[in-house]
Order: sequence, then C-alpha cells, then structure tokens
Amino acid sequence: MAYPVPIPWDLSNVTAMTRKYVKDPMLDSYPYGGYSYMFYTYNFSSVVVKGRELDYGIGVLDLVSVDLSFNQLTGRIPEEIAALDALMNLNLSCNQLSGKIPNKLGALQALDSLDLSRNMLSGGIPSSLSDLTYLSYLDMSDNNLTGRIPPGSQLDTLYAQEPSMYSGNRGLCGPPLPNSCQGKNVTRQDDQKGNEHSFEPMTFYFGLALGFILGLWLVFCILLFKKAWRIAYFHMVDHTYDQVYVFAIITWKRCARKGTTI
Repeated sequence: MAYPVPIPWDLSNVTAMTRKYVKDPMLDSYPYGGYSYMFYTYNFSSVVVKGRELDYGIGVLDLVSVDLSFNQLTGRIPEEIAALDALMNLNLSCNQLSGKIPNKLGALQALDSLDLSRNMLSGGIPSSLSDLTYLSYLDMSDNNLTGRIPPGSQLDTLYAQEPSMYSGNRGLCGPPLPNSCQGKNVTRQDDQKGNEHSFEPMTFYFGLALGFILGLWLVFCILLFKKAWRIAYFHMVDHTYDQVYVFAIITWKRCARKGTTI
C-alpha cells in the first residue's frame, strides 16, 4: 500500500540535471563528464511527456526529465526544484499537491513540457511562466487556481494549441479565457479597452450630482447680476404658483361636490 509523501526538497542536489552537466549539442559531449538524465518513472525507456507516454528507447538518456506523476504526492512544490535549470520535462500531474505554484519555475529556461494537472494547487499562475520561451506544452487543468491569466504571447500560443490547459479552474479569468475578471485589477490592454465604456454607478451618480450643483449655481449667478432676468424669473414663479393654486382649489371643490351628491 502506497502512502502519500511530499516531494523531497533536496531534489535540487541532483546536479546531473543542471546546465553544468548538460550535453553540449555543438560538442556532442558532456563538458564535465557527468550525465544529463535522472528519472522517476516506472520504465526507463518511456517517459510521460506532453500528456503522452513516449517510448524513447536508448534515446531516453538524452532527455532531462522528472516524471513524478501518479504517485499520491502531497504538500507543496518545492522552490528548490528551480535549481534543476536543465530540465526539459517536468511532470507532477495526478497527485495531491497543494499550495501555490512557485514563481521560481520561470527560471527553468530549458523547460519544454510542464504538466501540473489534476492536483489541488491554489493561488495564481506565476507571471514568470510567460518567460519560458522554449515551453511547447503546458497543462494546469483540474486544480483550484484563481486570478488573472498572465499576459504573454507564449502562453497565448500554447492556449491556442491546447484550449483545455486551464480547464477545471473556475477561479481563473481574463484573456485568453472568455470570462472576464470582474472587480479585479486590469493588467491587459484588451481589458482596459473593454472597460473604457463600462457602466460604473458611483461615477454616474457623482457626475449627476456635480452637474446639478454647477447648474444651480449658474442660475443663481445669472439672477444675481441680471436684474431684468431676475424680475422675469420671479414673475414666472408667481404666475406658475397662481396657476397651481387655482387648479388645486377647483379640483378640490369638484371632488367635494361629487361627494355631497353621492
């Protein structure tokens, strides 16, 4: 029976997965005599990469990969894993990992595939992931992630290729997702343009009150300095008052007569 365990924090001590020991494609050799592979898989000839189990055979030795999927791992993703800066594939899917995604994952500049799907990760997606220029596969589906999708052409391109990469995270919002971020800070130009014409009740009522006060003061100032206008204004007010008073008296008498007749 397997018991849930966390990812070891000292995983960063696997120096064979750092750039110091990466195979140089120009020299076709390992500069420091090390090896650029380390695997946590059931089969040393196959690795789960980009959501698929691929059989590399002997070529697996050239793949710098950590595959810890389907292992009931718990706890947080250790930030120390960012020290493995030669990683090409990081698969932590189908575990019970929680907490936030470390921002330091953006330091894995050689990363080609990142799979964090089907865990219990929370918080936002680190903006540093948009700096992974070699990233060609990303899956963060079925977690508890929240907040705005970080801007960046790299992530937008990946979403266009795999629209389900953010699915199962109801708290995520903003482009390229169809649901907008209501009541949150706007960081994208598209959202800024969309919100330019949005209706804000507080702004509307403030402008309405301000316009009423300014208009009232303008009328008072005109009446104060224009004697002819002032006389005409009060004459109009008196005339309107007389008409309203006469209308009210006549209406009241008619109602009184109908009541007496009945």
